[in-house]
Formats: sequence, C-alpha cells, structure tokens
Amino acid sequence: MEIKTFIEEIKKRKDLSKVVHEELIPRGESEYGEPLTPLNPEIKSALESLGIDRLYSHQARGIDLIRSGKNIVVMTPTASGKSLIYNIPVLEAILKDPNSHAIYLFPLKGLEQDQLKAFRELSTSLPIERKNVPKQSRSRSFTPDLCEIYDGDTTAYRRKKIREMPPGVVLTNPDMLHLAINAFHQKWERFLRNLKYVVIDEIHSYRGVFGSHVAHVLRRLRRIARMYGSDPVFIACSATIANPRELAQMLTGLPFELIDRSGAPQGKRFFTFMNPIPEMSPYTVATKLFISSVRSGFKTIAFTKTRKITELMHAWVKEGAPDISGKISSYRAGFLPEERRSIEGMLFNGTLSGVISTSALELGVDIGGLDVCILVGYPGTVSSTWQRSGRVGRAGRDSLIVMVAHENALDQYFMRNPNDFFRRSSEAAVIDSENEPILKSHLLCAAAEAYLKPDDAIYPIAGYEPILDELEKEGKLRHWKKGDIWYPRARYPQRDVSIRETGENFAVIRNDGSMLGESSASRVVKELHPGAVYLHKGSQYRVSRLDLAEKKVFCNAAEDLNYYTRPISNEDTEIISVTGTKELKNATINLGMLRVTERVLGYRKKDIHTQENLGEFPLDLPPSVFTTMGVWMVVNDEILDEIREKQFGKGGSLHAAEHAAIASLPLFALCDRMDLGGVSYPFNPELGNAAIFIYDGHEGGVGLTRRGLECVEEWFTSTIRLMEECPCEIACPSCTQDPQCGNNNEPLDKRGAIMILKYFLGRS
Repeated sequence: MEIKTFIEEIKKRKDLSKVVHEELIPRGESEYGEPLTPLNPEIKSALESLGIDRLYSHQARGIDLIRSGKNIVVMTPTASGKSLIYNIPVLEAILKDPNSHAIYLFPLKGLEQDQLKAFRELSTSLPIERKNVPKQSRSRSFTPDLCEIYDGDTTAYRRKKIREMPPGVVLTNPDMLHLAINAFHQKWERFLRNLKYVVIDEIHSYRGVFGSHVAHVLRRLRRIARMYGSDPVFIACSATIANPRELAQMLTGLPFELIDRSGAPQGKRFFTFMNPIPEMSPYTVATKLFISSVRSGFKTIAFTKTRKITELMHAWVKEGAPDISGKISSYRAGFLPEERRSIEGMLFNGTLSGVISTSALELGVDIGGLDVCILVGYPGTVSSTWQRSGRVGRAGRDSLIVMVAHENALDQYFMRNPNDFFRRSSEAAVIDSENEPILKSHLLCAAAEAYLKPDDAIYPIAGYEPILDELEKEGKLRHWKKGDIWYPRARYPQRDVSIRETGENFAVIRNDGSMLGESSASRVVKELHPGAVYLHKGSQYRVSRLDLAEKKVFCNAAEDLNYYTRPISNEDTEIISVTGTKELKNATINLGMLRVTERVLGYRKKDIHTQENLGEFPLDLPPSVFTTMGVWMVVNDEILDEIREKQFGKGGSLHAAEHAAIASLPLFALCDRMDLGGVSYPFNPELGNAAIFIYDGHEGGVGLTRRGLECVEEWFTSTIRLMEECPCEIACPSCTQDPQCGNNNEPLDKRGAIMILKYFLGRS
C-alpha cells in the first residue's frame, strides 16, 4: 500500500479523530559538492566501496572548514550524512600521522554502537599502521582497534588496554569523559598529547542541567589538552534548533562556523494534524492508528510523552491486536541496556515492525528505514517535533507523520493555528554555564585535575574568587597563598558530581529481588511513592515500599488495574536574591534566586479510560528543598479590584495565569513544561501582595526563566492568545489546566488571567 492510499483510508474512518490540517512537505533534491582539496585516494576508494561516489554540498563545505582548523556546527536533517563530515578529516589526519587521535562524544550508548559500525566500515580497507601499539603487546588477547568504545559497558581489562594502547578514535559519552578521562588524565597522556579533534554529536540534547554540566566537562577537557600541548578542533552536529552556533559556543567557550544548508535528498513528507473529538481519548486514537499502520505493512514508530503512556499503549496493542503483538515493542529509559540494544537490533533487521517509544528514540540511533511516525501529543517543542518526524522517510522514501493532539494548551494552540507551526522557527536551546551549584562542583573537579591559578587559560579565576572562598570554607578546597594556587582536599571529587541529574538513580526491584529497571532521583517521590502504579513492557506493578536511604523501590506484579496514580503536592517559595528586572507598562518582572520547597502530600487514583477521580490517599514523605532561578511579579490591587468587580475568581485568575504562562514558555525555550514549576499567591507575605512565581524546576536553574525574561512581552502575548483562542469559558485542559497540577487544577479562571497579563502589558 502507498502512503497516500493509507492517508485516504484513515481519513474515512469514523472511529478515528478529525483531520484538521494536512501539509505536504515536498521532496528535496540532492545538491553535490567537492572539497577544495581532493579527497585522499584511499579514502575516496573506501567511500566508493560503500556506494558513495559523490559528497553532498554540506559535507564538502564542512570538510573544507575542518581542514582549515575551524570549529564547526552542522545542523542538517536526520540521515543527511553528517558523520562523513568528521570521519573523513579524522581518517585523513590518522593516515598522515598514525599517532593522531580524536574523541567522539554521544549522549547515548546506542549512538556509540552505530558510529563504531560506520567508522569501521569506512576505515577497514585503509592502510593505517598503528605506530603507537608496542610490538610486545600485539600478540596479547586484546589489542585495541583503530576505533574503540570506552564507556560503562567496557570491561576493566579492555579499558586498561585502551588507555595503554590508545586507538585513533575513542567513542564515549560525557559521563565517561567527566569520570574516567578528565579525572585520570595522567593515564591518557599519550592520547591527549596528540588530540586533534573532538566531535560532539546531537548537541541539541545538551541543554538544561545536563547541558550546563557538559559545558564544564568540555572546558575541563580543553584545559587538560592545553596542559599536554594540544588544541583540538571541535566538530558539533545538531538537530534543528534556533541557536546551534550559540549553543556550541556556550558548550565549549569557542567560536564556531555554522553549516545549516543541506544537500541531501528527502522524500515527500505528509504531515497530518488530528484532533480527537471530546469523547475520544488521544491514546485510543493513536493506538488504533498504530495497529492499522503496522497491519498495512508500514514500519511504524509512535512517540509518547511519558513512560506510563508508552507502556499502556503497548499493553493495549497486545490486547487489541494479538496478530501483531510479536512484531512490536515498547522502548524507554529505565529498560536495562541489553533490552534496549535488543530492540534496536530487531528494528534494524526487520524482526520488529513497530515500536512505541518515549523521547529515548528521538536521537539518531540507527533503527533502519521507517515509514510512519505517530506523535501521541505535541512533543512540547517545534525542534523535537521535527527531530522525531525525521526518524521516518530515510533514503528519499515518502513518509507520513501524524500528530494526534492532547487536550493541553500547546496541542490545542497548534490545532487552532496549524500554519503557525509550519511557519514557526525552532526554539532556542538554553544552558547556564554560570549556574552556581554546577560551576562550584566543576571548579572543584578542575582543581583536582590541575591546580587552579590566577592565570588559568579556561576559567577566569578572578571572577570566581567568592565561589573558591566558599569551597575553602566548606573544607573542600585549600588556597596556598604563597604560591597563589587552589587545590582540593579530596583526590577525586568527580565521583561525587552527577552530570545527568541531582542525586543517584533508584533501583526498581520486584519483591522477589530481581531488577526491573531504574528511575532518576528527581522522579521517584512523585512517580514511585508507595501505592503508585509502575508500568514495565506492558505489565503493571504496584509500588509496595520506597526506601529513600538505600535508593530502592520495591513493587509487586499487579494484573488488570483500571487506574493510574497522580501525586498531590504543594510548593512554597522564598526569595534569596534579585539578579535582574524588566519593566513592563504596569508590572516589574524580577529574576533571581529562589528557595523552593515541594511536598508530596498524597496521591489520587484516576480511571485509565475516563480520567474519573477514584479517591485520594495521604502520604508521609519528606519535603524536597532546592534553590533555583525564577521570575516573579506582584499583581497589584488595581487589577485585582477590577477582577472582583466582574465577579471573577481572584485565586483562580492568579492560578490560571501561572499555568498558562508555564504552558507557553516552551514556545520560546527548548524545554518541556515539566522542566518548569510555579506557584501563585493571593497574598505573599514576603512581597505584601498577590504574586505569581515561575521557576526552573532544577537545582540552581538552567536559564529557562532567564530566557522568559528576555522575551517577556512575546511570552505574555502568546499566553494571552493561547487563552483567548480557546473556546472554553473559564478553564479547560486546552488552555489553563495542567495534568501535573498538585492542586487538581482548583481554582482556575482564565477570564481574570487574561485581564492580569493584559494589564501587565498596558493593554485594555
């Protein structure tokens, strides 16, 4: 069946949603180019053996810039051949000098495996002599190849051999660079002395807390490389974002050239927006679409927004379509590594015809050619939407992308304004390399790797003296005033710095003691409290015990539960400092540090099918207290008096304005509403008036609300539009209700919220 025929069939079906918009993205033609200096003949021959007789224009330009010593960032579509842009110069350098080295950094282990395969396919026929391998070592049981993976799955024996006989290229991830290469750089001296290139793939994934940490891990690498006399060229690759060059520069502290015009071909892409009628669940619609697509012979991927929905859809497909249950799988973070590798392999070789995934498959793990992408809800950003839809239609094949809308604010905004989606630029990726808790931890790591001195080439020590003094008072750092150097008390402080999340992962364990999966510390209290329902590969489990001290979650298998669970929580804020302000017509927007206290007070059981509340159950859990960046604004009596005169709810108006502003900030910053928090006060004792607070949901802040302050007029204008265009009268999931609201979305009144934001902007 052809894609167009399948589209016509689903449009006729009455059991599916209404198609509100169709967009045809035309085929993209190939554009070829040649590097200024011809390719090495051996590399040219190796490319031809792989069926590559010409380079695309963006590949040729990238190779020219790298050869000239420029740092580059490449932003072209998925499957446009970005890896050749760096593999060719790296292999040219190794052919010229076999002692040359490169580090390739990937955010996921699956990407390392893909790139290892691609590199070996290209390099296997090249006449490269490994001069750095001692002759006496060549007969031993393991001799590193030209390219090797060095990560948490690499055995201790292989790691030792890789350090002793460094390969030309090491494929790793930021975690290993932080913990095992930077921290033990003395063991990598031979490698680092000849480090020519650093490749950072999928840089758009380095945002928020993770990106802010990685920025310092890369600065520490640059610092160590300088110490050994090398100054590598940095090569970054990115999905479509608003600020690829700026992000690359923020991550490394170096200038970059941008390549954003692709010469690779693309097949036609049919993009369809579907909006369920009120009595239909978007998950039911997406499940039916998924089944129909797989049955029609299309390799299909469905992207969901949560692990829970991924597992529920997998269970529903197995129950409703047993004929395809052996051909499909779920996929998400929390699966054990061997499970993920197995699923990726079966997708690639065609054993599986469909997969239901969280964002875990958004990045470029090679899972073969796919035909249909079902987006179960707007992914939260324009950038992620294009990245996920780029998983289908490889090699110039036609493809279909269907976005099945949720009820929430941004989904419905784009269902009402589909043309705005296709006109809209991708969002800006935001990191904060000056996030104080993160900066503080990495200054300590840097001092352990090489003493900090006033003339440090990477870190401006004079500006960081208050932080260094703080570390000294805490007993973590010492200042030898005679030599004017800072050095650490602990030998390896890197071990205490997690660059992914604050805190260690929790193990999810069956009551028989077997390992089921993992959960991040930031999720566990809200999602894996006693009584919570946990889903794994379509099976249900009920959490019986949460051990915060041992970082373990225990659960029992549970069959046919007809409900899911949601936490009941509240938040409180305390202003620590003001770091910036912006004046609007009738409001001052403040930016600064906040101390946020979050408490999970209990949980609700909600019917899986109807969302009906089945009861509330109390919990006794310790509060979570963290310091973060946020914006806040006083709502003065003048506008509140008008709201009362119109008999709108004061508390509901404030609460609705907070929710709607959180919902619309992802239009401007590359984040999800889950990355943000907020609280509204009918009376805030600290400010002596009604107030609204919105904050970054991560320790120390990651620049999200700072981005909001920068574009506050546009942010609030979009928030007003989001509420005004919604056809509801007071509040609904499409404008002001938040599925994660700890107060069960009570009270809310968008009428007063619109008045508040218009008043701020000086509009009647």
